[in-house]
Amino acid sequence: MRIDRFQTFALDAYRQAPEIVSAEPWSDGTRRPHGIQLTLATGGTVRHAITRVRVMGEDLDQPEEPVLGEPSAPVEPRPAPAGVRDRQTAAFLAAVLAGTGNKELSRAYAYDEQSQNPGLGVEFHDGSKVHMLLV
Repeated sequence: MRIDRFQTFALDAYRQAPEIVSAEPWSDGTRRPHGIQLTLATGGTVRHAITRVRVMGEDLDQPEEPVLGEPSAPVEPRPAPAGVRDRQTAAFLAAVLAGTGNKELSRAYAYDEQSQNPGLGVEFHDGSKVHMLLV
């Protein structure tokens, strides 16, 4: 899933979560041109950048051809967002995306404890990946 379409998909998914009051596109200029800003029901604001790792040999001048497969398994129980830039909130956001049943997503996950910063990732059946660092 290409980055613009992913951003739209993620915004729609976040807007369906009762723990999220609002979800809007966000960017930090050329440093982070794609991202999302969320307002949580707890009052906190969460931002994450979006970067994409494309499939080797992908021609971005050609139309996107979605690859479907078994959707990512939903996370139950879904974790609650804890703060604004922490691993539990990243796990919550990954669970929201995994719970959509989107057949292009093969896996949604929060970065593990070994990672330097909290964030989440999504892997797609076409082999592309999206990384979302909480900023």
